[in-house]
Amino acid sequence: MFEWLRHRSMERELTEILDEHQRVRGDAQAIKDFLLRVLEDDRNGVEKFSDDALQQAADIIEQVGPGAFYWMTDIAAQMVVLSEATLRGFSTNVSVELGVNADADSIVELVVRLP
Repeated sequence: MFEWLRHRSMERELTEILDEHQRVRGDAQAIKDFLLRVLEDDRNGVEKFSDDALQQAADIIEQVGPGAFYWMTDIAAQMVVLSEATLRGFSTNVSVELGVNADADSIVELVVRLP
């Protein structure tokens, strides 16, 4: 009887871990998609801080919480460091992996690794 209970408990814990991982992955994908949207909007001359973009950002922050804001800021900081290294003539893992023809989207894809 106790063996069965222990197995059920372990199954429940494993299911919770997998569900949490899937949720975090979905949240990360939403943030990544938003970053790519901002890049696309910028390329296409779409109004900055449009009601639609701000609503999407608010929805993500409501869904994910302050971690979303922190994560997006961390990504921006990483990209600034990459830019600084490039300006100073240092190679980075991004420049090595993507080469000189890298575009903003491919850099976001590489920098924003999903869990």
